[in-house]
Amino acid sequence: MPLNIPVCGEVNPNGNTIDLTEPVTPGPFHDLTLEEMRQLRTFLENDPEIRAAKFGSESVSSSYIYMAELFPPSKKETLKYLDSKGPQPPRQARVMMFRGDKQPPVVEEYSCGPLPNVKKCKLFQQTGRRNPVEFSLRPVSDMEFVAVYDLLFSVEDTIKPLLVESYDATFCQDTSTDCITFNYIPLGTGLLGDINKRRMWMFAMYNVPYYANHPIDLGFFMNLDGSDESKWSIEKIWYAGQLYETVDELMEGYKADRIPKLQLTKPVDNSTLFSSLYQRGEPVPEKPQRAPQQVEPDGKRYSVKDRQVKYLDWTFNFRMSALTGPALYDVRFKGERIAYELSLAEISVFYSGAVPLSQITNYVDSGVLLGSHSKALVPGGDCPVHSTLVNQSFWSQKTGEPSAFDATFCLFEQNNNYPLRRHLSYEVGEGSFYGGLLDSVLTLRSALVIGNYDYIIDFIFHHNGAAEARLMSTGHIQTSFYTDKERPYGFQIEENITGGVHHHMAHFKVDLDVGGTSNRFESLDFVLEQVKLTQDPSVTYHQTKFVSNLKRTETKSFIDYNFRTPKYLVVHNNNKRTKFGEIKAYRVQMNGMSYNLLPKDIGNEKTIPWARHQLVVTKHKDNEQWSSSNFGMFDGLKPVADFTKFYADDENIVDQDLVLWISAGMHHIPHTEDFPVTPTVGNHLSFFLLPYNYFPECPSMGSRDAMYIKHIDPLDHSKGVFVNRNGNSRDQCITPKVTLEEDLSKNPDQVLETNRESFIL
Repeated sequence: MPLNIPVCGEVNPNGNTIDLTEPVTPGPFHDLTLEEMRQLRTFLENDPEIRAAKFGSESVSSSYIYMAELFPPSKKETLKYLDSKGPQPPRQARVMMFRGDKQPPVVEEYSCGPLPNVKKCKLFQQTGRRNPVEFSLRPVSDMEFVAVYDLLFSVEDTIKPLLVESYDATFCQDTSTDCITFNYIPLGTGLLGDINKRRMWMFAMYNVPYYANHPIDLGFFMNLDGSDESKWSIEKIWYAGQLYETVDELMEGYKADRIPKLQLTKPVDNSTLFSSLYQRGEPVPEKPQRAPQQVEPDGKRYSVKDRQVKYLDWTFNFRMSALTGPALYDVRFKGERIAYELSLAEISVFYSGAVPLSQITNYVDSGVLLGSHSKALVPGGDCPVHSTLVNQSFWSQKTGEPSAFDATFCLFEQNNNYPLRRHLSYEVGEGSFYGGLLDSVLTLRSALVIGNYDYIIDFIFHHNGAAEARLMSTGHIQTSFYTDKERPYGFQIEENITGGVHHHMAHFKVDLDVGGTSNRFESLDFVLEQVKLTQDPSVTYHQTKFVSNLKRTETKSFIDYNFRTPKYLVVHNNNKRTKFGEIKAYRVQMNGMSYNLLPKDIGNEKTIPWARHQLVVTKHKDNEQWSSSNFGMFDGLKPVADFTKFYADDENIVDQDLVLWISAGMHHIPHTEDFPVTPTVGNHLSFFLLPYNYFPECPSMGSRDAMYIKHIDPLDHSKGVFVNRNGNSRDQCITPKVTLEEDLSKNPDQVLETNRESFIL
C-alpha cells in the first residue's frame, strides 16, 4: 500500500468548519450562555421582590431558583429580524422560582430581561396556563429530596430488624451500593381530589444495576404539604403486600409474627446479574472482529457556528430547552423556510397495576426537566464515531451555578444504506441504464435519560427536502414486586418481578411556514367510487379517488387516525401554486400512532389532554408556546397548562399562521427480552415532513452523491459501460483512530459523573 495515503477528512474541498464556542452576541434562538446565567442569578439574588437565596442557604422554605432557560422571542418580531433586517428582539430568560418564603408558598414563573444586563422580571401569562401556581404542584427538586431522605432515615433505626431480616440490607448512605435505595412516585391531585395536598410514594429497591429492576415490596407514603419540612410525615407504609397506617403498627405486627413477612435474597452485582450490562453468554463473533463503521472521506459536509447548522441545501438553528428538550428553529431548504419551529413538547408514561407502585405511576416527564437529562452521548455506542459532540449549559440546582455538560447533542451525517431513489432499466429495449442515490442524511441526536427510561430523539434531514423527527425508546423497564394480583397487568419475567403494562406518549410542536405564514390545512381523503368500464358499460367496478377536505377551524382539524379512512395531510399557501395551478405543499406523514384509552377528565388524564388526538392544528399565538407543563405529575385535579384552551375558541385556520401539534405513542407489555434493557428495534415513533408538489422535480437530482450508469456507445455495446459519479473521487483514505479512551482519560465527566458535583436534576 502506498505510504502517502491521506487520513480521511484531512482535506475538506468545501471548507466546512465546526465552531462550538459560545457567541459573544447570541442570536434569537441560542440558549442562555454561561455569562447570561451568571448575571441573571445575580439579579435574582438582589431583586427586592424575588430575593433568591444565595447558594448554600437554599431550603424548601426559601426563594429558590429551580430553573432558568431561554424565553423564546415573539415570532412576529423574530421574522422581522430574519427576513426584513429589523432589530434582533431583546433576549429574555424564563425563570421558575419556588417561593417557599411566601405565605402561602407558591411557584412563580418569570420572564426576565433584557439579557445579559437584566433590568426586570415579570410574571408571564400564557393561554390556558395560570401563574403563580400552587406550591403543592411544584416539580421535585434537590431541596425536597434532601428533606425526604432525612425523613426516611429518621425511621430506619425503628425498622432496622425488618430491613435486615427481610432484605439483608439497610438504607443507602452517601455513595454506598450494597444497600436499599428509593424510587419516587408522585401521586397526582387528580387522584387525591385536593389541589393543596402533596403526596409521594418512596418505593424501596436494591441498589444494584439497575435499581428499578429490583423492587422489594416496601414503600413509604409521604405527606409533603406546605413549605415547613418539620411538618412533613410518613402517612402509610407498604410492606409484603399490605398497607400499614404507622411505623409502630408495622413493627408491632412484625415482631409479634402477626403479619406476612418477606425474606429475599439480596442480589449480587456481577456479570451474571440479569439487569446488568456486563457482556455474558457465548461471545459473538467467536474472536474479536470490529463492526462496520462509516467514514467521511472528504471531511464533514456540514458547518456549525452559533448553533446554526448548514448542510448542503439545509440550514437550521438548534437548542436544548431544559424543560421540554430539543428544538429546531428557522428550518430552511434551498433558502426557503419550511418550519419556524420543530420541537419536542412533552413525554409522558402512564402505568397500570394492582399495587401502589404501579397503580398510580403517571409520569409527565417535563416535571423532571427533559432537556437537563440529555447528556453523555457516547461515540461508537450512541452515535457514529465521526460525530460532532455538542455541549450544553444548564442551571444546576446542586451548585447554584450554570454547568456545562458534555455531549448533550451529537451531529453526524451517515449513509442509511438504502436508496433514496433508484431505477434499473436492464434491457436494451427499456433504455439500458441505471440511476441511483443512496440516502445520506444529517442527524441531530439527543438522548433524554428520564430515570430508568432513555428516549433517543432524532431530527433527520434528507437530500430530497424531507425532514423527519423520530423518538426511540430504550433503557431499563420499571418493575414491581410480583404477586398474583399483578398478573393481569404484566408477565412475571424474573424471580419476584413483574413488568407492568404502560403507555409511552410524546407530543411534538411543528410550526410550519410553507411558502410563508399564510397557510391552509387540508386532508386529501381517499374514497371509493363505483364506475362503469369505459369499453363495456355493462361491467361495473370500484376504484379509488381522492377528495380535498379543507379544515376551516381548529376543532375541525382533529385527526384521530383510522385505517378505514386513509388520507394525506397537507399544508400549503393558497396563493402559491405550481405552473399547473396545483397546491405547493408539505405533507405530514405520521408513524407510530396509538390511541390513549383513558377516559377524558378522569383521574390524571386531564394533565395530558394533548394525547387525545394524533394531530391538532391551531392558529399560531405567541402566548400559546407550550402545550404541557412541568407541574403535570401533580396537577391532575386542575392542570396548570390546559392544551384544550388552545382550540376552545375554535378559531379560523384558513390562510393563517398554523401550528401542528402531533402526538404519538406506544403501549408496552414488558417481556423477558426487555432485560437488561429494552431494544430500540420496534420501538420507533416518527413523523415526516415531505415536499408535495413543492418542487418541480425531486430536488435530490442536484446531488453529487448520485450514480448514473449507461453504455459508452449506445450503438456499440462492446465498448462497455460508463459510471458517472458526478466528480466524486474513488481515492482511498486512512480511517481516523477512535479516541474515546483517550478522551475519557482527560475528561471522564464526558460520560460518567466523576469530578463534577452530584446533581439530581
